[in-house]
Amino acid sequence: MAGTPVEAFSEWHHIARMSKDAFENLTAAVTTINTPMPSRIDEGTLLACLKGEISERKWRVYVQALFDEVDVSVIHNLVIDHIVTFDELLKAIDAWQVTESENERWVREMASFAVGRSHAEGADRTR
Repeated sequence: MAGTPVEAFSEWHHIARMSKDAFENLTAAVTTINTPMPSRIDEGTLLACLKGEISERKWRVYVQALFDEVDVSVIHNLVIDHIVTFDELLKAIDAWQVTESENERWVREMASFAVGRSHAEGADRTR
């Protein structure tokens, strides 16, 4: 059901009020990131990394994998679903020193567009 909040992982305030569809998209990103890794990152930890709430270096490889391995449409949906903003993704790219990724370059480009818009022209506006 779209719009139904996800109750799991309620200790992560970013996830507590997330729609089921948004959570499923986030989970798809986490599943892709975790596939080749010997240990796992969860949805809440990834979001905290992207929002600058966690900076432990052990998570860098997972953040890098988001931009290297996850399809750009999944990353775009994270923004469309209001899970993160392009500005938050850009700050995460810089903080985690993400380099040499098509998705990293795309986020930089999208963030530059988002900064240049007035609120009335923002991502929430129907086109």
